[in-house]
Amino acid sequence: MNNFPDYLKPNNRDQFTYIKNNMYLELLRKDIYIHILNEDENSYFDIDTWNRKHLKNDLSTSNFLFSNIIEELVSLGWKCKLSFNNTGLFIYSTEKPPPSCYDDEF
Repeated sequence: MNNFPDYLKPNNRDQFTYIKNNMYLELLRKDIYIHILNEDENSYFDIDTWNRKHLKNDLSTSNFLFSNIIEELVSLGWKCKLSFNNTGLFIYSTEKPPPSCYDDEF
C-alpha cells in the first residue's frame, strides 16, 4: 500500500513547482482556518514565522501564497490588513482594524 499521491512520480517532475505551490496553499489555508477559529480578531497570523517554518524565507512564493489567501478571505467577507512591516496578517470582520493593528495598508 502506497500513501504518497499518484502524481508524485518522476515523470511528473516538470509539474513539481505547481504541485508544491498548491500543497503550500492548502497548508496555509488550514493554518489560517485554525487561526480564525481559535484566535480573537486582535491577534494576527504571523507570516514571518510561517514563512521560516515552511518556505525557508522564499519571499516570492510567500507573496504569491498570501496574495491568493487574502483574495479568498476578502471574497468570504473578511477584512485583511498587513501589519508589522508585512510580517503579520490581521483578519477581522469589523470596519475598523483591530487596535493592535498598525503599519502597512492592504
